[in-house]
Amino acid sequence: MATTRRNTLVGTASAGTTFLAGCSSILGGNPDVVVFNRTDSELTADITLVDTDGEELLSESATIDPDNAFEHDEVLSSGTHTLSVDVEGGPSGEREFDVEDGDSLQARVDEDDIEFNKL
Repeated sequence: MATTRRNTLVGTASAGTTFLAGCSSILGGNPDVVVFNRTDSELTADITLVDTDGEELLSESATIDPDNAFEHDEVLSSGTHTLSVDVEGGPSGEREFDVEDGDSLQARVDEDDIEFNKL
């Protein structure tokens, strides 16, 4: 029975670590924009965030190592924002979000897809 409990604890710890990977400030909240590289290779991505008026709040080209993330803070305010991610030689995508104070916009880049989420 101890082996089953140990395996469960190890699995739970691993899942929690994977879920939180890339978050730099757990107690202080998440960064405004996070782009995770869930591939096995380094990637370069153009990351753009615009508000409802079309004003660019963030426009950056970032190189992200495997299993790491690009993070940027202090660019969000309440309102509608569009996050775009265009991976060099890979997938691209964008998503519109209704943002409230304290939200974090996230993109998870896989080999053939980009998944967007708001926390």
